[in-house]
Amino acid sequence: MESGYLAVQYNDTVPTSRPRIGGTAVVGGVHLSTPSFGTASFWQLVVTGLALMAMGGAALVGSYVVLWSVEQITGAPLIEVLLQVAVPTTAVQYVIWQIVANLVSFFLFLLVIRLTPLAAYHGAEHKVVHAIERYGYPTRAIAREMPRVHRRCGTTLLAGILPAFLIAAPLLLVAPVLALLVVLLGWISRYRVGALIQQYLTTKEPNDNQLTAGLEAGHRLLDDWRRHPHAALSPLVSLWHRGFVQLFIGVLVGSQLLHWAYQYLHIWLDWELWLG
Repeated sequence: MESGYLAVQYNDTVPTSRPRIGGTAVVGGVHLSTPSFGTASFWQLVVTGLALMAMGGAALVGSYVVLWSVEQITGAPLIEVLLQVAVPTTAVQYVIWQIVANLVSFFLFLLVIRLTPLAAYHGAEHKVVHAIERYGYPTRAIAREMPRVHRRCGTTLLAGILPAFLIAAPLLLVAPVLALLVVLLGWISRYRVGALIQQYLTTKEPNDNQLTAGLEAGHRLLDDWRRHPHAALSPLVSLWHRGFVQLFIGVLVGSQLLHWAYQYLHIWLDWELWLG
């Protein structure tokens, strides 16, 4: 039997106004937040930032293997482009190879996320937030029926701005007008593309335990909102409750480790060297 908001039916105990909820999947659970409250611990958020960078490292290794295989077939210097080594070629060819390397790396990063439990917790987060926003309370039955795609997910923002970095930035060297068109199309189509990425890559259907983690986070969040519906806090404190600072700490530490590993990637993956 669920307790608190998880068991309540629509009656006077359910708040008629609800907070604007932020959230993210974290290692082992779900972080839901308002400007005055967050459900995940400091270390859980930091470890999640580290985990994201570890997934980035796994995607980088996968990219190296895929691009190396393509290079053996086509002769295109994709590994050199991935490792940002100077390649004697035309500017147009280099731009094409750079875009291919960028897209492969990004897709593999999303695929790595899909293969981890983080994607299921991400799905649980969206289902619970939908339940709260639509009905005021997240019961298990309601949350299970909610969609995994959420319009305000950060994936939508990334879908809007990443084309500028993955495609437009290399294109800027040889076709600035085309680069601008890519930026505009990426931003205009961000909701449609973001929804597709959420549906097929960054979320998946949670199991009962993962959905329970989301429901418990929703329960705690609404319980705090009921006690402090209009808490006035400084922007820095609100930012802390949202979890951005803690995630950034984990990402920063992880990025330094990843950068160190990246410098030696070509050595560690030199199979001829290892095989003697």
